[in-house]
Amino acid sequence: MNEKLLEVKDLVVQFRTDRGKVTAVNGVNFELYRGQTLGIVGESGSGKSVTALSVMRLIPNPPGEIARGEIFFRGQNLLHLPLDEMRRIRGNKIAMIFQEPMTSLNPVFTVGNQIEEVFALHQQEYSKAERRNQGIELLKMVGIPSPERRYLEYPHQMSGGMRQRVMIAMSLACRPDILIADEPSTALDVTIQAQILELMKKLQSDLGMAIIMITHDLGVVAETCDQVAVMYCGQMVEKANIKTVFSRPRHPYTKGLLESIPSYDSTKNKEKGRLPTIEGMVPSLFDLPTGCSFQDRCNFVTEDCRGRKGMPQLENLALGHEVSCFNPIVV
Repeated sequence: MNEKLLEVKDLVVQFRTDRGKVTAVNGVNFELYRGQTLGIVGESGSGKSVTALSVMRLIPNPPGEIARGEIFFRGQNLLHLPLDEMRRIRGNKIAMIFQEPMTSLNPVFTVGNQIEEVFALHQQEYSKAERRNQGIELLKMVGIPSPERRYLEYPHQMSGGMRQRVMIAMSLACRPDILIADEPSTALDVTIQAQILELMKKLQSDLGMAIIMITHDLGVVAETCDQVAVMYCGQMVEKANIKTVFSRPRHPYTKGLLESIPSYDSTKNKEKGRLPTIEGMVPSLFDLPTGCSFQDRCNFVTEDCRGRKGMPQLENLALGHEVSCFNPIVV
């Protein structure tokens, strides 16, 4: 088996608000191995990005806090590290591509200045000339044309796709062991989106890093991931390899998500071409029902789901296929 790089155990993240404490991530567990791509998928507000920020220890405190759990990187608990040691890991061994490159890049510094800042922080042995040369090589690596000229430009002078490539270049500057990509293709047109995803796959193959892909797009998951974890209301409700989840989903929420994907074959769509939907709305984190959070939208709900047995926990139904459900779908 490949080297285990990351292990998250029983992660609970809470935020203090005017309405009281709210639990945004509740008991999340997962592992990540070298060369593997893990997709974390779910609707907006499901806890995907908060989970990623917790690994980076970037939860703003206040109002947020990691209330419980352990995050091991190469056997070392990141939550116990002094902040200066965590800074040496963040951006160096574990890097992150944030959701919107226009707000992540500083508008008053050139692209080259911002790439060099990464080297200045983590590769202090580099001279000024070496930082520049390495930065231009990174822009070449991510497929930006005329990298010497683009190196001197400001973020607003670039397209959305190019800014996203710059973000990828910055995240790869120190050849990290783990790359966390938070919605890396959001707001890009489909052609540029495909190019960005193909670029990430190629760089992963070349550098041997592991990737956590945070997304709500099941098409992106199918294209890029080996393993997938489905989140709902702060919990992971299903985890397995990509083929298992797409061919034999066991949680009703996962099944609903997959059925909502348009098909080229209109005969597969029910009700004369209309796509199936998951009825109802995601409950507020301030007012979660007792028991299973999905109960009010589920076609398989029973009294057990409504709190008689408490909250369902992830159980291993088959080799490597974990589901949090009192009535998993029979396949």
